[in-house]
Amino acid sequence: MLSATQPVIAIDFGGTQIRAAVVDPDGAISGLRFAETGVDGPAAVLARIGDTTQLVLEAVGVEASDCAAIGIAAPGPLDYDRGAILRAPNIPGFEDITVAPPIGERFGLPAFLGNDANLAVLAEHTYGAGRGVNDMVYVTVSTGVGAGILVGGELLLGSTGNAGEVGHMTIDFHSSVHTSGNIGCVEQFAAGLGIARYAEELLAGDRRSTLSAIFEDGGELTARDVSEAAKAGDRLANVAWDRAICALGAGFVSFIHVLNPRLIVVGGGVTNAGDFLLDPLRAYVQRYAMPGFKEDLQIVPWTLGEKIGLLGAAAWARRSLRDS
Repeated sequence: MLSATQPVIAIDFGGTQIRAAVVDPDGAISGLRFAETGVDGPAAVLARIGDTTQLVLEAVGVEASDCAAIGIAAPGPLDYDRGAILRAPNIPGFEDITVAPPIGERFGLPAFLGNDANLAVLAEHTYGAGRGVNDMVYVTVSTGVGAGILVGGELLLGSTGNAGEVGHMTIDFHSSVHTSGNIGCVEQFAAGLGIARYAEELLAGDRRSTLSAIFEDGGELTARDVSEAAKAGDRLANVAWDRAICALGAGFVSFIHVLNPRLIVVGGGVTNAGDFLLDPLRAYVQRYAMPGFKEDLQIVPWTLGEKIGLLGAAAWARRSLRDS
């Protein structure tokens, strides 16, 4: 039975970093600890997750039995029923690897695994910009583009638990095949890597730009480089940035017409551009979304920042325990 005052253990991990903490019902985070994920295989990574979690408990001064459950946010696609990662391209060896059961067994607690992008919408709904909004979408725009979708207050998971991959909607069927295997998808054009690579393609065509200094010195451009140059009036950077806005906007309009959300929260590294990203994105949606879909729709930046993975894992643990 979940107590109204009982904390949960939250774990957020991906290709680079493991983060773990104890999270109270009001979203207060205690004992936060970090570790590198590592590339030494699933067994070693799972052991490291467990060791990091143990350090959290020691730091907070609680036993695992003082907590109600464990929530784990991880990259997908996942098998929710088995608590397994089916494939995590950025974590070597993580193909059909059970994650929740061994971590739960180590601490004697129920453990629930969820897709990090999906759980982010729960975080904003429970603790952030989406409080009180039951029909909303959280979109992360970073290395990739993903989403979590809330419909009627419930997380939309789909038949296999992997709904929300809005970054893989096709917006240009004449384009090349993306690394995901899809053709001309939103992520291909609007993710951080896609923005930077397109700017590099333009520079390779001998177009003048303030970005040339980075490119010609053998450095790799980032989306931040492109956005900052575009803000400063660089023409080539603006071409690359405007292309990303249009791609992201096309994706937004598509899922708006399917889901009819009241709120879209946009997070991830690319959103560091602030209103330079959000204002033209809002304008695109207002221009192309049909009447009945856009009048009361709000598009806002995330409010939880880097805490969103842990808070999403915590919200998922509490919700899953309630429903189990």
